[in-house]
Amino acid sequence: MPDIAIRGARLHYEETGTGPETILFIHGLMLASESWQAQIDHFAGTHRVLSFDLRGQGRSEHTCDSLGLDSLAEDAAELVRRLAPEGCHVVGFSMGAFIALRLAARHPGLVRSLTLIGVSAEAESWRKMPAYAAMIALVSVAGVGPVAPRMMQILFGRSILADPARADLIARWRAVVDALPKSIVRAAAASALRRSVRDEIGGITVPVLIVAGEEDQPVPLRHPLAVAAAIPGAELERLPGAGHAVMIEQPDWFNARLRRFLTSPDSADQT
Repeated sequence: MPDIAIRGARLHYEETGTGPETILFIHGLMLASESWQAQIDHFAGTHRVLSFDLRGQGRSEHTCDSLGLDSLAEDAAELVRRLAPEGCHVVGFSMGAFIALRLAARHPGLVRSLTLIGVSAEAESWRKMPAYAAMIALVSVAGVGPVAPRMMQILFGRSILADPARADLIARWRAVVDALPKSIVRAAAASALRRSVRDEIGGITVPVLIVAGEEDQPVPLRHPLAVAAAIPGAELERLPGAGHAVMIEQPDWFNARLRRFLTSPDSADQT
């Protein structure tokens, strides 16, 4: 699929479907657009679906420019201007949700609705900084392999990890993480150093759906609860037995919930 030049970098993107409305999926740290494959397949029959690899991740160019979330949000804004100037429904996961929040707050004309999984509007806790620093140092020297088991605990809830029937799912994503280059540490550092945007998000007026796995370890429930409370009219959906990567753990449930949200009168009014 094609690449596009955005703000001095070559970004890889995927486009499928020909529906009248466009959905943009934004992936999380250490993943890529393929993490949305279940959603891409589901919505391509009714929507135009866009996904892309963030600068410095996946098949997009690894530049010397900033990988900070503010910069990545500007990448996303420019991509929407170029590929969906009429605006689109934005769906973000984890780091992608942090980016989507900034996109909606700063470029409201580009966003028709907002769906956020594993979201926080806060800066990363300083208590986690030593662990981040240790992980970044280890990956810089030894690659991602030594931290891959910990990454599985971050992505997936304890119920999924303990279920023998889901072992193939875990193994598949473990292989994805194992294959990441050492350069992923730049994106990890940028995510860890993000600043709070809680003072910006109260002005978001498009329909918002926030999905929170009740077993989400890296983004505990208090964070999506706070985002939901800060955005007028935001819907919050809590999913028992799910961890951080809800769209991978429970794709059928998530697809149905997202479709219901996108076809609700409030979301439809944004078209």
